[in-house]
Amino acid sequence: MAAPVFGLIGLSHRTADVAVRERMALDEEARVRLHEGLEEAGIAESVVLSTCNRTEIYGVGRPGMDVERTERALVEVLCRNRGVPVAAVQAHLYRMRGIDGVRHLFRVAAALDSLVIGEPQILGQVKDAYRAALEQGRVGPLLARFFEKAFKVAKEVRTDTEVGSGQVSVGSIAVDLARQVFGNLGESTVLLLGAGEMAEAVARALSAAGARQVVVANRTLERAMVVAERHGWTGRSLEDLSGLLVEADVVIASLGAPQWVVDQARMREALRSRRNRPVFLVDIAVPRVVEPSIARMEGAYLYNLDDFQEVVQGHLRRRAADLSKAEGIIAREVEGMQRYLRVLEVQPVLAALGQRAAEIREREVARAIRELPQDSPEVRKVIEGLGHSLASKLMHDPLCVLRESAWSGEGGDVAEAARRLFRLPEDGAESGQEARAPAVGEEKTCGH
Repeated sequence: MAAPVFGLIGLSHRTADVAVRERMALDEEARVRLHEGLEEAGIAESVVLSTCNRTEIYGVGRPGMDVERTERALVEVLCRNRGVPVAAVQAHLYRMRGIDGVRHLFRVAAALDSLVIGEPQILGQVKDAYRAALEQGRVGPLLARFFEKAFKVAKEVRTDTEVGSGQVSVGSIAVDLARQVFGNLGESTVLLLGAGEMAEAVARALSAAGARQVVVANRTLERAMVVAERHGWTGRSLEDLSGLLVEADVVIASLGAPQWVVDQARMREALRSRRNRPVFLVDIAVPRVVEPSIARMEGAYLYNLDDFQEVVQGHLRRRAADLSKAEGIIAREVEGMQRYLRVLEVQPVLAALGQRAAEIREREVARAIRELPQDSPEVRKVIEGLGHSLASKLMHDPLCVLRESAWSGEGGDVAEAARRLFRLPEDGAESGQEARAPAVGEEKTCGH
């Protein structure tokens, strides 16, 4: 069979605005259904990553599926899962295959493709996506190798560079925007909506910025109290939201909800009670929870993730040298993975050559034993050992040349020559023999 095909499809803050991203975002239940749909569509392995800034599927097609068919299945299953026509998101989707997909995964895990370069949350999100796929039985040898290597690359980038130093998160950017408007946040009343992981990152950034009058509001009051008390602030229930909006100068929303939490009517009433005092709102939730039309209200200044670019660009300029070093780490690891993928491409021929040698050995050993005037366990053992030794020595050089040619990028031509010389079937392996990913270290076993 042909070598397995790896590809990924997705959209992110680089290709789609927040309105599109929130339509394609996946909760846990949707991810489970998506994995099931991918399996039905012929995708042998899959990992689904969905964050506030990206939705991606990493997939490996079943033997016999080419790249185009694999990519088409990934797109169609995702769109069907989200109830969105393919045509509606086609322009926002990117498709990558082979080593380009591996490079992208490494950069995503290392937070080099994030809206905020170096932000720490993405590695945990990639690990969670991988763990969920493992639990659902959707990870095989190929994705296991790619993702385990991605985690090591991300750790090296974080350890050996300063890309992730300081306040680097979506939450910190939200706070930076608020500081640009109000200056000293120590004199402002801040309302933080939500108490999850992202909200905690916002809380840390607010504390570092000197914010003292902060109210953390959450559906679960106990959770709001935990986050608030950690910084000496106040925790409240979301049921008190109308009154809290009247007092807040800055509102940062980071929570999940099926509908608008801050809608037009509630905001209009709050602005009336504030008597023309302006309010600054930042919605970093996906899907958004602050109704976008609030941005048109006098006295309300609403920002979302798509408005972060100016602050992000300044962040990139400050970290240019570390970004270059991080990209160098990734380039080195991608080169090593390229050798692995090249060997994978010729693995069907390697498997077929091994099978052909085994068949010839078994046939000739059996014939030699039949022609012996007298058979015995000792003689049989000697002949079988001789047959195994001859086959191994005769196949050693052809197999090594094929692997070495793959490393140098000439594997296709040499594999075709091997097929013709040894009369191997066109698909590279005998009937019933599936291609497999080479084991760790197997691509380096040739020696003379």
